[in-house]
Amino acid sequence: MEILIAGGGVGGLALARGLTGSGHRVRVLEAAPALRTGGAAFTVFSNGAAALAGLGVPLAGFGGRLDTLRFDTAAGATMVTADLAGVARRIGFPVVSTPRARLIEHLAMGVDVEFSREIVGVEVGENRITVTDATGTRHEADVLVGADGHRSAVRRAVVDPAPAAENEWTTWQGLTAVLPELASGSTGVCVVGPAGLVGMLPSGGGLLQWWFDVHQPLTGSPAAALAERFTGYGPLVAALLNEIRDADLEAFRHVTHRIPDQWGRAGVTLLGDAAHAFPPTQAQGANQALEDAWALNRVLRETRSSPADALRRYERLRAPRVRKVSRRAAGERTNKPVPAPLRLLTSLIPRSAITAAYAAQLRGVSSVLNGEA
Repeated sequence: MEILIAGGGVGGLALARGLTGSGHRVRVLEAAPALRTGGAAFTVFSNGAAALAGLGVPLAGFGGRLDTLRFDTAAGATMVTADLAGVARRIGFPVVSTPRARLIEHLAMGVDVEFSREIVGVEVGENRITVTDATGTRHEADVLVGADGHRSAVRRAVVDPAPAAENEWTTWQGLTAVLPELASGSTGVCVVGPAGLVGMLPSGGGLLQWWFDVHQPLTGSPAAALAERFTGYGPLVAALLNEIRDADLEAFRHVTHRIPDQWGRAGVTLLGDAAHAFPPTQAQGANQALEDAWALNRVLRETRSSPADALRRYERLRAPRVRKVSRRAAGERTNKPVPAPLRLLTSLIPRSAITAAYAAQLRGVSSVLNGEA
């Protein structure tokens, strides 16, 4: 089949690699003038790593492996320690924090990407899809996949013109060579308190992915405002705040999409944030986009029916899974202080039980780990 993918982000590029390997003729139409390698890092959990392997583009040794993830209170008490190495043993794939640029470049190898191709029109025929870009050029294909983010032009054209809803939370993030002792290890640390959550993950090459989830706007210098707001979060956060500068910071508002049962019509469907944007608090945004790519590749590779039937099957498989993640993420619970009784209860849970629960939670939101396609 001839397949157009709108958007050259992680999900779109991963899908292109998989579909090309399955024998389809694939082009990616990207609005930007070059690969979008900005941003900090992605946390690729075991389900996302499994999806990449299934698409024929396994992680190639870059990034930082995460064996442990610790959640502390701002007062310095450890609430829970997740054994991610144990999760990896149960599932068969590791958890890795990787610079976004490195993953994008890895996925783009060999992909036919046409840049400066912003989508401005979509015409849906019974057997053919026509896309018009901002230059006036028309592109025809059997299938169109909107992987163009939460402001998706494809979604607006064929599913729902309503934008994703913003909430009061914003993530301020960066990827820099700070806290070398933490950056060189395999332990990630999250610290939660009244101001929000601070996350710090080693991402390979001496780099640390770090972020601040805040629920009120910052004014003035963001680095100075964060330093003031997160005072009292302990020596590790204090050392991080002492190192970061305004130029290191990028801000991302938290948004949530309504997730319909059907993500398109005829030969059009959606993938990733275009279908199901939700806040990053479950660290599953990129992973669910990779899950989408894996499932869509499988149904298009194996279908003996029309493309439209295959796309609707893909949507039926994926919608229930991503709704689970979206509901958890939309509550922003991980960004809020944990009540003392619950902290006490959590501290009594054996580490092995936490590992089993973490693995079960990943399986519960995964199509690839359940072989669904």
